[in-house]
Amino acid sequence: MKQRIRVTYSGIKVETGFGILILVCIAATVSRTQESSATPSSPKVVVEDFWKMETAGGRLTSAGWNRGSIFFIRSGTPPPAAQRSHVIRNSQSDSFEETARTANWAEISVTTDEVGQIDSKLRFREAPKHGHQGVLFVRGPVITFNLVLTEKRWPLNPDGSRGTEVVGSPAWLITCSDRGTWIDVGAAVRHMRDLRTKATDPAIKKNADRTFSFWIAHGET
Repeated sequence: MKQRIRVTYSGIKVETGFGILILVCIAATVSRTQESSATPSSPKVVVEDFWKMETAGGRLTSAGWNRGSIFFIRSGTPPPAAQRSHVIRNSQSDSFEETARTANWAEISVTTDEVGQIDSKLRFREAPKHGHQGVLFVRGPVITFNLVLTEKRWPLNPDGSRGTEVVGSPAWLITCSDRGTWIDVGAAVRHMRDLRTKATDPAIKKNADRTFSFWIAHGET
């Protein structure tokens, strides 16, 4: 059974297998687009490009987070080190679908396969395998991205602060972002090894070792 758990990038609250996940979304004013000689990338292509960057660990550093803001009207500004990372099995197996569309708005759904979550202390929490009345989850969740066609955006400065309004050619942009990241197991392993090497807290090193042992035992690495 496909796990139809919805995670929306334009709402305030969503329900996942881990309970209620609060998303931080900064409202954006969507302006009317002007005709342009350049045809913008489709909403689906924008999400596919973002997902490729995201799942490779592209936003795990402060610099990467700032670069990733090009996909958003107004990107969130949390410190990456304090984020929760959702670990997925293989982003190349994820599917993309345009589930709604108007002239200036689109909804793109991504069906992925979450293994679990890693917190800032490198503690791992496995994703639930069963739902209500013991129903087996085969895949999930389904992550929903809302995009708008606009010529205005508010990028992040190199220091992570909010930049001023930029007006350019119309483009499809994701309306907002949450405080977490979505990364492949491979990217998670590289990230955790790097953090474990730099860590001075023995508890963090121990948590990383436990997570590695779990993944090896379950064939995730």
